[in-house]
Amino acid sequence: MFLTTTALITDLALQPSYATPASVLGSDKVEHIAAFLTLAMLSRLAWPTLSRWLLGGLLALYGLGIEFVQSMDFVGRTASVADFVADVVGIALGFLAIRLLAPRK
Repeated sequence: MFLTTTALITDLALQPSYATPASVLGSDKVEHIAAFLTLAMLSRLAWPTLSRWLLGGLLALYGLGIEFVQSMDFVGRTASVADFVADVVGIALGFLAIRLLAPRK
């Protein structure tokens, strides 16, 4: 699930802006938060023994990589610091949700 979701998010993030669907959740920042919240939860479920800091760092690098690629002219997108901040907020919320929802040992 994690890899499929990552592939889908990558595809949507790197499509030219004219080819992307209209914002489903009303704001692209909300969509960034939702995407990275989902990735954080799935990563934690897939690799429960890995550190949240390691997983969060890797997900943040992934978000930063998307913004870097979007900054390139040939992609047809624009990079945004606000998008990256929304990604990091989503990661934190995803880890918090897993912590609150996961059964205690």
